[in-house]
Amino acid sequence: MNKALNSIIFLSAIIYCSSCSPNEVGELPELNYKLTYAFQLVVEDHPLRTWSLQTKVIDGEEFLFFGDVKMKDNIKVYNIDAQKWEETIRFEKEGPDGIGSMNGFFVHTMDSIFVVNSFGWQVHLMNGNQKLKTYNTKEGIPVLNQITPFTTNNALKGLVNGKMIFYGFPEIPYEGLDYHSKVSVAQSIDISTGLNTVGIGYPLEYHDHYWPGVITIMNEQVVSQDLIYMSFPLSDSVYVYNSSFNLLKSLDISSINKRETSNFDSEPLDKINGAPGYFEVIGKGAYTDLLIDERNRILFRTISFSKSDETLFSSFSEYRLTSENNLLIYDLDQEKLIGEINFRKEELDRVPMMFIGQKGLYLSKMSEEEEAVDFYLLSWEP
Repeated sequence: MNKALNSIIFLSAIIYCSSCSPNEVGELPELNYKLTYAFQLVVEDHPLRTWSLQTKVIDGEEFLFFGDVKMKDNIKVYNIDAQKWEETIRFEKEGPDGIGSMNGFFVHTMDSIFVVNSFGWQVHLMNGNQKLKTYNTKEGIPVLNQITPFTTNNALKGLVNGKMIFYGFPEIPYEGLDYHSKVSVAQSIDISTGLNTVGIGYPLEYHDHYWPGVITIMNEQVVSQDLIYMSFPLSDSVYVYNSSFNLLKSLDISSINKRETSNFDSEPLDKINGAPGYFEVIGKGAYTDLLIDERNRILFRTISFSKSDETLFSSFSEYRLTSENNLLIYDLDQEKLIGEINFRKEELDRVPMMFIGQKGLYLSKMSEEEEAVDFYLLSWEP
């Protein structure tokens, strides 16, 4: 899917000026950006791509935790500073210490790692491969309010005031124009008492409409400094909540490439959940990843979109290959959108892996070498 780009191009201090054009929301500043080669991961007997990535500084050294999304029972540990693999964290799937399956994780300390089994509706607190406690995510929650922890991204986002925060899919069927006005997408677990609390609904522009079903898998959540940030793919705003799921404010972080998505109010379910929905979402643009650099107080938000005429494509599998991924950069302290980066085609993976480290934002490019992936550090200036 991704053609390798000669690594020497990256090593030669690439600088590319993205071109911005005005639209309804005005013109964003042009940004000069640079991708600097950081390190390569040679990954044997393990998927090269993962949605479960987390960094942690332990005893002065920075580690990248790289979740196995195939076997779903181990976390590989890479020492970024020493540039070497450390001992893998392995979990039992069965037995008294069994996790069932790992759909995501959060490393609080090396002795306290939270692991989610989404379709088991459980979060396990682990010390290595020893289970310390299991939380049932449905306990005490009315059936119509229950959610399944996210499965195609890492649901566990962190601890806020003693609560594990995660997001997911509403359990109730997608039907009725009031669906988006009554469901919730986030949950917390009090790690002392096990008390479950569900909250955070869809923003008002979603209410009383049928939207393409694919948007359900594009919500994003991040936790930073005791606050919860939620991104919804069709909304230009990022919403900020406290640990009780009370809305504190919204941040306008909108792309020049986002157009208004059409609702599917008069369409049958097969169109809402099928190819027409995918064409509509990618054609009009949808917000996807959300990350925060806490050291520098920068929020990153990506948008996926296509500039190609969808009528020229017979299938979505072909059309989706035309999609691009831009990066929005937002200053949290000044509450100001810095700009939007339009990466050059094929200099990164079409949908790159992304994570925040001590030095900033890292993005991936599959290497020419077998079973290897390269990571590059992003920097920019107006």
